[in-house]
Amino acid sequence: MSSKRFSGAVLAIVLALPVAAATPDQPLQLETGQVPLHEPWLVNGGEFKIRFNQELLSAHGITAHGAEPTPAQGPVDEEFARFALVPAEGLQFNAPEGGFDRFTGGALGLAGGFALSLPGDNRISYQQARLRFNAAAPTRLDLISDDGRAWFYINHLMYKMVDDYSGFFVRSADLRASAALAKRLGAPELADQYIGEIKLRAEVVARPEGFIKPDAKALLACPDFHGTPFTGAGGGTYQADVLMESYSMSATRCRRSDGSSPCDGSGADDGEVVFTPSSSLRNSNKPNTADVPWYEKFTTSPFDFPYEGNDQHPYLIWNMYRIVDDQLEQIGASGVKHAFLTTNGGCAAGACTGGGHILGKNCGDTYGTGNNDGSSSLGPRSELIPARGQWARCGSIFDPDCNGVQNSSGNTSYSQRMIVRESKMTPVPGALSTQYFSESWYIVQDDINIYNTMAHRTMAPSSSGSAWSPGAQGSFVLGPVVNAWVDPLTNPTRNIELASAEGHSRVAVKATALTACPAASGLVGTCYRYDYVVNNLDFARVAYMPAPNNVGPNLGIVSSQGFNSFRLDLGSEVAIWVDPVAHFADIDIDAGNNWSVQTASESIAWIAPVSGNELNWGKLFRFSLVTTAAPNPAFTRRVYLDVNPADEAVDFVGRLMVPNVGTLFFSDFE
Repeated sequence: MSSKRFSGAVLAIVLALPVAAATPDQPLQLETGQVPLHEPWLVNGGEFKIRFNQELLSAHGITAHGAEPTPAQGPVDEEFARFALVPAEGLQFNAPEGGFDRFTGGALGLAGGFALSLPGDNRISYQQARLRFNAAAPTRLDLISDDGRAWFYINHLMYKMVDDYSGFFVRSADLRASAALAKRLGAPELADQYIGEIKLRAEVVARPEGFIKPDAKALLACPDFHGTPFTGAGGGTYQADVLMESYSMSATRCRRSDGSSPCDGSGADDGEVVFTPSSSLRNSNKPNTADVPWYEKFTTSPFDFPYEGNDQHPYLIWNMYRIVDDQLEQIGASGVKHAFLTTNGGCAAGACTGGGHILGKNCGDTYGTGNNDGSSSLGPRSELIPARGQWARCGSIFDPDCNGVQNSSGNTSYSQRMIVRESKMTPVPGALSTQYFSESWYIVQDDINIYNTMAHRTMAPSSSGSAWSPGAQGSFVLGPVVNAWVDPLTNPTRNIELASAEGHSRVAVKATALTACPAASGLVGTCYRYDYVVNNLDFARVAYMPAPNNVGPNLGIVSSQGFNSFRLDLGSEVAIWVDPVAHFADIDIDAGNNWSVQTASESIAWIAPVSGNELNWGKLFRFSLVTTAAPNPAFTRRVYLDVNPADEAVDFVGRLMVPNVGTLFFSDFE
């Protein structure tokens, strides 16, 4: 947002307010601290679409009627029921320079409709529903039922003006349960939970008299993408550096181990629970901060530099972990969320926003739970070249025939989601301590610092009946969970980075004194368990399709492979024991794909099975051994990560703390 372009009869009342970063749930504030309060737009009529989270409704005894997906809407909207927005008093909103800021009054009417059956033969009808302005929360809308009550509300709006400013388009927004509905059901945990997703397109029937449409040529001329020469002090080029700003996790559905719904919570069945985040990012605001292109899949950027006009955009993944008695393991991983629009809240003055297709300086954006749970935007991680931040569209689940036309993803409500087993969220027998973490990452092409586009926080998952909750969520902290397990700044020999042009990984170790040596080990004295964690952040060895599908808009890949081997050089003459069951931990509960262990006189290696289960990007594996050698952070030896352990080449080598008996040999310094 830059200088005002309003004139004529429009009355602009300006209040000086403190500057703060805006989110879609907070009215936009210009960097100058001035907020135009009366630049009214009016919309009336149009189209409304809704998709309910059926599994979560079912877990609370709610059934939706008349909200089945409307046929023949195409792959983007195939999950949604479609209804007409009928003329009512109209919905007013504030939009300085055509950029939505907040709703200011009115309502939209809904034609036709649906109904919800509640426990106890109660029913809520939406045959004459309305979307109504909420004065207490002006960036939200209340969904009003036929009885005049707001049982649901809508937030996290992803919005833009379309069709030459004749339409107001909400590409996605969360539908959430109100406190009133939670109270009516006697389920306080339901308040503010994600219940579904909505879309709408409303017709603009009035706008400020002095409104001047932004010049399309000016919009195209403004971006300074990564690599563009920077003419300011110091020279160089513009650099992409996007920051993760905040996120929160929600439990969105669960099922029993046989696939039926709902799950039984902490019962005997080991069901599966889906967790989904709402995540916010913000572009940096340095003099040489680059603008970030944000073009939805199957759309074409008008710019030739530096992204060759293809449909590249940021991506989002999320993970879940637990630490049991100091042992870290990953217990959940999502697919890839394809971003499609940026709302550009709280931008710097003069920021380049490209009509919602460029993230400008200091601009923020939030992807809510609903659109992060949408099947039409979720794909497998294997389709991404993570270190480059590029999507291989050709041959993907959205374009299997490589013709540039979007297909249905084929996803179910569990495909590409982060699924966590209930057994991984219940107490471990005999454990002294258990802690849970979630993670959320943005992957942005050419971003110069991957560590500030990812963040983690603690959580405390719990079940109530057949529904799960993430529980209390701790402070937001930038960086991966492995850095919370072992801080690399204070322990530089116990948490190291291995990096190349193909990507980054971290290898960390923690040594824990055991109360007694394992009986089967044959070791005597004080025993220590060394737990090594390898976190593949964004490394992938990619094989590209032949030309012309190896670059540009039709980029395609044949394979994307992570690590298949992890090896440690040990201290001379160290006696070790490897638990035949607990020496390895991956993300699943399938013991059949565990890595095997091979020991030699001064080394130990773990090898992936021939059938697969390599350590791919965005995942973390743990490798454990037991010894009587006390930890000494000053004693380091080589560690190796390898894509193909059968060949002679080693892909990554670093030095990390390993066990040592105390006597140093010459070879220990190699």
